[in-house]
Amino acid sequence: MRRELLTKLTVDEDNHEYLVKNYQEGGRFKLFGNVFFGKMGNMAKVNWWMVLFLLPVLAALIFMTYKAYDYATYTPFSANYGLGYPVISDNEEVYAGLIYNNNIFRALLLIPCIIIAFVGLAGAFNVIKYEALGYNTKVSKEFFKGIKNHFVPFMWLGLVNALLYLSLEFALNFYGNPDLHLAWKIVTIAVNVLALVFSLTVSFYAMTQEVMYSLPFGKLLKNSLHFTVSFVLQNLIIFVFSMVPVGLLFLLNSSMLVQMLIIMALAMVGVSYIVCVWTVYGHYVYNLIFSAVIEQNKPTKAKNKKKAKAK
Repeated sequence: MRRELLTKLTVDEDNHEYLVKNYQEGGRFKLFGNVFFGKMGNMAKVNWWMVLFLLPVLAALIFMTYKAYDYATYTPFSANYGLGYPVISDNEEVYAGLIYNNNIFRALLLIPCIIIAFVGLAGAFNVIKYEALGYNTKVSKEFFKGIKNHFVPFMWLGLVNALLYLSLEFALNFYGNPDLHLAWKIVTIAVNVLALVFSLTVSFYAMTQEVMYSLPFGKLLKNSLHFTVSFVLQNLIIFVFSMVPVGLLFLLNSSMLVQMLIIMALAMVGVSYIVCVWTVYGHYVYNLIFSAVIEQNKPTKAKNKKKAKAK
């Protein structure tokens, strides 16, 4: 643990005592298993509520996918047989331009949809916080209570990540630009991917703190940035581990049976799995680091009290 990190963090001591009091000792993997597999019914309920908040994202993706399909099917960009009409001399360029516009419009359309999804995460993180602390929760009540109490910070986090996704979409579409050097294309995409991963990691720290502590949003973000840059390797491992449901989406081109199993799994516990991973990991980090911050500050407080008595 870096000692200088302890001097840079802001701690809500009252609520941290609540975490410490209810913190379940033992291995993190064991706790994750107890929460995720032991309370699978509640995990599914949380995920079903989250599906409602993800519907705008799914609708936007399906709509824009069919738009791209229409461009390829109903517009005469392929070679004509016999007499073709209308005649399009620059077929490939026109088609590439339409697909580019379609992809960018999709990213723009997804911005408000992603914000809505992040609002739903306020409820999911609130419920699973209590599950990780060993409480028997009323899922629906705590889900919407979490949204009511924390939706504003989650909206801002959603906006930032949506804009970074838009930037990544621009970078991916520039890859087909023949006037741009290949090295610049690769660098641009890599920078945007790293920026999005960094932002999501900061966001996961921020979301777990937001539902746990009463901290101003600025200090909460400051803490999250310090955690992100201080534990790079651990964060990367947890990030990859938590993104398993996203990785499963790349298998949807498999057989029909595999597709059905993946869709069922994601609909049941896909988002709950991600939230559970970061909640368990976040509580572990906060119990370890914030407790050390409080312990380090105790001698200073004692000295101040002695000085006050002397006066």
